Amino acid sequence: MMSFKKLLVHLSVGLLSLLLSSECDREVRLVGGGSSRCSGRLEVFHGGVWGTVCDDHWSHINSDVVCQELQCGSTLASKKSAYFGEGKDQIWLDDVECTGKELSILKCPHRPFGENNCGHSEDVGVVCSDHVRVSHGNNRCSGRLEIYLGGHWSKVCSSEWSQVEAEVVCREIGCGKPLASTDILDFGELREASGVNSKCSGNESSISQCSHESMKGDCVVASVHCSNSQPLRLVNGTNRCSGRVEIFYQDQWGTVCDDKWGLQEAAVTCREMNCGAPLAAKYHAFFGAGSDQMWLDELECTGHEKALVDCPHRGFGEHDCNHNEDAGVICSETLRLTNGTTHCSGRLEVFHNGNWGKLCNHNWGTKEAKMVCEELGCGPLSKTAEYFGDSDLAALRGACPRDATSFSQCSVEGTSDTCRGVSLSCAGTPSLKLVNGTDRCSGRVEIFHDGQWGTVCDDSWDIRDAQVVCRAMDCGTAMTAKHGGFFGEGTGDIWLDDVECVGNESSLAHCTRSPFGDNNCGHAEDAGVVCSATIRLINGTDQCSGRVEVFHNEGRWSSVFNVNWGMNEAAVVCREMNCGDPVKTSGSFGRSGDVRGYKVSCAGRENSLTRCTLRDYDRSGHDLIEDASVVCSGNVRLAGGPHRCVGRVEFYEKGQWGNVCGEVWDMIGATVVCQQLHCGKAHQITTMEEYGHGSGHTWIDQMECKGMESTLAQCRRTPFLDRRCNATSIAGVICTDSLGVRLVNSDVGCTGRVEVQHGDVWHSVCDATWDLSKAQAVCEHLECGRVVSAPGGAHYGRGNGPVVEADDLCFANGTALQQCSRGGFNKSTCGHERDAGVSCAAKVRLVGGWSGCSGRVEIFYQGEWGTVCDDQWEMVNGDVVCRQLGCGHAVSAPISAHFGRGTGPIWLDNVECAGEEAAITHCRHQGFGENNCGHSEDAGVICLGSLEKPQVTVSPSVEVNWGDSLEFTCSILTEHMGGTFLLKKSQGLFKIQKYSENEAATFMLHKVNFSHQGSYFCEYQKKLSNNFIYYPQGNPVEITVKVSLEKPFITMTTFQVMVVYSPQEVSVTRGSSFSITCSAHSLYSKGFFYLKNTNTNSSVTKPAFGHSVFYLAYFEFPEIEDKHQGAYVCIYAVNISSRVFWSTPSQSLYVSVVATSSSSVVSGLVIGLVLLLLLLLIVGYLVWRRRRQHAGTVVQFSNRFGGAMKPQSDERGNRALDGGDRNPPVKERGARRLQEEDKAADVDLENSVEEVPEDLAGRVCYELEPLVL
Repeated sequence: MMSFKKLLVHLSVGLLSLLLSSECDREVRLVGGGSSRCSGRLEVFHGGVWGTVCDDHWSHINSDVVCQELQCGSTLASKKSAYFGEGKDQIWLDDVECTGKELSILKCPHRPFGENNCGHSEDVGVVCSDHVRVSHGNNRCSGRLEIYLGGHWSKVCSSEWSQVEAEVVCREIGCGKPLASTDILDFGELREASGVNSKCSGNESSISQCSHESMKGDCVVASVHCSNSQPLRLVNGTNRCSGRVEIFYQDQWGTVCDDKWGLQEAAVTCREMNCGAPLAAKYHAFFGAGSDQMWLDELECTGHEKALVDCPHRGFGEHDCNHNEDAGVICSETLRLTNGTTHCSGRLEVFHNGNWGKLCNHNWGTKEAKMVCEELGCGPLSKTAEYFGDSDLAALRGACPRDATSFSQCSVEGTSDTCRGVSLSCAGTPSLKLVNGTDRCSGRVEIFHDGQWGTVCDDSWDIRDAQVVCRAMDCGTAMTAKHGGFFGEGTGDIWLDDVECVGNESSLAHCTRSPFGDNNCGHAEDAGVVCSATIRLINGTDQCSGRVEVFHNEGRWSSVFNVNWGMNEAAVVCREMNCGDPVKTSGSFGRSGDVRGYKVSCAGRENSLTRCTLRDYDRSGHDLIEDASVVCSGNVRLAGGPHRCVGRVEFYEKGQWGNVCGEVWDMIGATVVCQQLHCGKAHQITTMEEYGHGSGHTWIDQMECKGMESTLAQCRRTPFLDRRCNATSIAGVICTDSLGVRLVNSDVGCTGRVEVQHGDVWHSVCDATWDLSKAQAVCEHLECGRVVSAPGGAHYGRGNGPVVEADDLCFANGTALQQCSRGGFNKSTCGHERDAGVSCAAKVRLVGGWSGCSGRVEIFYQGEWGTVCDDQWEMVNGDVVCRQLGCGHAVSAPISAHFGRGTGPIWLDNVECAGEEAAITHCRHQGFGENNCGHSEDAGVICLGSLEKPQVTVSPSVEVNWGDSLEFTCSILTEHMGGTFLLKKSQGLFKIQKYSENEAATFMLHKVNFSHQGSYFCEYQKKLSNNFIYYPQGNPVEITVKVSLEKPFITMTTFQVMVVYSPQEVSVTRGSSFSITCSAHSLYSKGFFYLKNTNTNSSVTKPAFGHSVFYLAYFEFPEIEDKHQGAYVCIYAVNISSRVFWSTPSQSLYVSVVATSSSSVVSGLVIGLVLLLLLLLIVGYLVWRRRRQHAGTVVQFSNRFGGAMKPQSDERGNRALDGGDRNPPVKERGARRLQEEDKAADVDLENSVEEVPEDLAGRVCYELEPLVL
C-alpha cells in the first residue's frame, strides 16, 4: 500500500514537471489585445524575462518563421507599430532578418539580445491562420493544403476537393477567389501526415467549420491556387493601362524602383494587367512619386513571366532608391502581339467589349500593318513576313478609314465568320548602336533610352560587357573592350556607368550597373568595343575556342563544316581572332542545326577566313559531317618555365608573339595573366631574364592593369615617351597553380581546403595522418607564414575528384610537395567528408616602436613587407595583432603613421576584426593590396607587453591506447592569476575551458578514441576591468591514439598423448584427431583469431571467447590428412572504429603427418594398458595418502620468476580456460600421462605433484594455470 502511494506521488510530480517544463521550454508567444493562439504581439523569452521584438527590418519571411515555430498556419499579416498594444520592460530583438529556413525566430540573424534603437511603439505583431496553412507554393496564396484538427496538422486529401472548399480556404487566408486553371498543380506530397476529407457548404468563414472525415491509408494532398497573391495596379495614368506600377504585399501597396527597369519588365506588367503591348517603360516617377513602401528593385525579367514577382529581384523591401525613382509603364489598351519571336512580332489581337479577340485578315493591308507597327513603337514594317499561327479567340472584323493614323480610329465588330488571324512582323526600334568604328561591329557604344541616344562610361568596362554588346549587335566574338573615348567622344547623356556583366545577358540594361543617367564620368571616358565582323566562335570555353561560323554574302551567320578542315584553316581563325596559335581543330562545342553552310580551304597565311576559298556545302539529315571547330592558345602565354603556369609573359598581336617590359611590371598585371591562363593567382613576379629572352621583340612597354580585367588585352598599354624598354627587363610570373598545392573554398587568404596537383587534376588530402607539421610545410611553400590550425573533417567544405594520403615524404617541405606533384601521390580510401584544411597566418611585425610590442604594423606577404592602412583601424584590430605576437592586450591603436611612414605596398585596408581571430590577416578586409591610402595613414599598435605562452603537459604519454584516459595540464607563468584556460584542438572545433585561480588547470579525456588524435594546445585569458588579456597561443602537442596487441600463444592437444603441448614441432599420425588453441592477453574484446598455415598460405577464422583480458579460440582437426601438414601460427585481430588491427604472428608450430603402422598400433595398445595400470596404482596411492593426511592435495608450480604459486581451493583456473567444462576424456588424459612416463619414473611419488619441473612439455596449459591430469 505504501509503495503504491509512493508511486502515485512520483507519477503526480512527474506529470507536473512535464507540464511545467513544456511551458518553460516555450521561448516564443503571441499576446496583447485581441490576440489568439496564432495572432498577437510577438514576445520572446530570454534571460528569464519575456520581451518584445522591434519592427525594424521586419518582413513577411520573419512572420512565416514565427507561425511555423508556434505550429500555426499560413502567415496572414505582419503588423507593425504596436498593432496589438505596447509591451513592457525589455525589447529583446531588433533588425531581425530571417531567410525562412530557420526553425525559430531566435535562430534568425539579429542584433545581440537587448541591443536596439526602438521603443515599444515599434513592437511587432504577427497574424497567422489558426486552422489552415498553405505551403510549398510560389507565393502565400498557392500551395499544398494542411488543416489543424485535434491538436495536430493533417493534410487535406484531394479526392473530394472542389471549388466550394477552395473558395472557403482562399477567403480564410485573404487571397480572393480560387483561380480556375487547367494546369495540374504539384506542390509536393506530405507522406508523414494523416489525411482528412473536408466537405464545405460554401458559407463558412474557416475550413475548420466544415465537416471532416479521417482517411485510412495514404492520399494525394489537395492544392489551392488563389487569385490575390501580389496584385498589381497602375496609378495616375491616363487610362487603365498606364501609370505608376504598384504592387500589393504584406497588406500594403508599394512602388517599384526603376533600377534595371526596361521594356521586358513593362511587357510582363502589361500582360499581368490584361493590357496590350508595352509601348514605353517610364522612369524617374514619370507618373508622380508614390509614398510609404517601395517593394521591388532591380527586376530582371525575360519578358515571358506570368507575374512581375516571378522575375528575379533583390527581395521584397530591399532597395537603395527613393520615390523619385518610381517606375511606370504605358501599355496599349487595345492591341497586343502574341506568339511572336520578339515583342514587335506576333499574332495581332484586339481588346473589344472587355475581352481579347483575334483580328481577321479581311480588309487588312500594308497600310494598316505600317500604322500598327508605328503605334506599337516597333518601327517600320519588316521586309520579311511571317505567320505566327491561329487562335481560338473570338473573331473580330476591323475597318479603318483611309486617313487613319491610329487603330483607335478604326471600327471593330464581332463576326461569326471563320477567318485567318493577322500576323504582323515589325522591324523594331534599335536600342543599341556602334558609332565611329571601322565596320558595323566596332565603335563607340550608344544606347537608346527615354527617347534619346546616350553613351556608356568605361568604369569597370571589360571583355564580358563587350560580349553582351557584340551578341546584341549580331556580331561575332568580342575581341577588345575599348576605353578612354577610343572611338571619339559622344554627345548628350551618359546613360550607363559601372557596368558589370556576367557575359550571358541579353542586354546591357540587365547587367549590374548604376541607374540610368547616374554617373561620375565625362565623354572622354566613353566605352567602345571591337567585335569580329565576319567570324565568331560559338559555345567555347573562352573567346578563343568554339564552333566556327562566318558572316558571308547573304548577310547572315552560317556554319563552317568539318570538310577538309585542318591546321591551316585553324591558324587563320586564331590569327583573325588575335588568339595566338592553333592548338586543336576539334572539340565538343555542339552541333548547329544548319543544313546549308560552307567548306573552307586556306593556305594558312590569310589574315581573314573570308580571304580563303569558301564553297557552299549542303549536308543531309543523315550526314555525319560535323561543324568545324578550333581551340587557340590565346593571346597570352608563359614561356621558358618548368610549368605552363611559370615563365616569361608573351603577348600575341598582329600575328606575332612578343615580350612585356618588366620595368613597370607589378603583381596586379601578373594576377590578370594568371587568371586568364587559369593558373590561379599570382605568387611572385620576375622582371629580369630568369626565363630567357624569347624573340627579343617587346610588344608592351607600360602595362596598367586595375586587377578587374579578365584578359591582359583589357589593360591599358602605353609606350615610353622618351626611350625604349631595357632589353634585359622582361616580365615574368610564377602562378600559384605551378606550386603543386593550393588552398580553396575560403574567403580568408592563406586559408582553406588543401588540394594538391598531379598532371591537370587537383586532389583533396585525407585528414587521417594530417597534422600541424604537414600543414606548416604547406604554409611555408605558399609563403603564407606560420600554421595556425590544421582542421580535418571537411572543415572548409567537401572537394571533388580523387583523394590522396598526406604522406610524410610528400609533405615534408615545399620541394617534396613539388616532386610528388610531378611523380604522383598515394591514393587514399577516404571520402571527401575527411578532406584536410589549413589556416596560415602571414608574418607580422611592429616597426619603429620602443620594443617588439609597439610600432607600425607590417605584414609579410608574397615575399615583401607592407603596411596596414588605418581606415576603420580600432582597438579590437590591435588586440588581434598583440595576441598574434604574444604581446598580450592592446592598450592603444594609433593611426596617421604615428610610428613613421612605411615603404613598399600597403597590404591591408578597411580591416574589421571580431576579436577572436588568430591573425590579423584572418580579419575581414578588402583583399591584399586593395586600398585607397598612402603611407601617411599607416596603422600602429601599442601592446601591454610580452606575455608567456601557456604550456601543456600530457599524462601518461602523448601515445595513448584506445579506450584509456588522457590527462592534459595547462599551466602559465604570469602575475595575473585567476583566469580561464582553454584546451583546443588544431583540427576541428574541439574546445574545453576551465577557470582557475592557480597557475594550472587539468582537463580529462575519458575513453580516448581515434577522433581524439591530433594536435592540442592551450590558451589563457584574463579579464582586467572591462578588457580581456589574451595570452599567446601555446605550443602544440601531438596526440597519437594506438591499438597495441600482444603476441598470441599457440598450443596443441592430440589424442595420442592427451596433454597440451607448446612445442615448435610435432608429429601426428595420419587419421588422428587433434586441436590447436590460439590464445592472447588483450584489453580489446570481441576479436578474431586467425590460424594460418604458412606453407599453404591458407587460414581459418574463429571469434575469440573468454573474459577480462584473456581470450582464446579452438581449431579442431577431426581427422588429420597430408594437406594439414605445415607450419601454423596464430594471429589475433580486432575491429575498432571500422579499422582492423592485427597482432604479430605467434611462435610457429610445425605439424608433420606420419603414416600409421599395425605394429605401432599393437605396441600402442600394449603400452597404453601398462600405463593405464600404472596410472590406477598412482591414483590409488594418492587417494590413500590424502585420506591419511586428512587434508586436500595442494598443487603448486613455480612461476616464471622462480617463486611458488599460491594454493588454489577450487578449479576456477581450469574452467577459465574456455569458459565451460571442456575436460578431455579419461583415455586422452591417460595418454598424456603415459607420454611423460619416462620423465616421471625417477620422481618420488610424494613430491611428484608438488615439484613438477617447469620445462615439462604440456604440463602447464597457460602461464600461472595448474595442470589437469
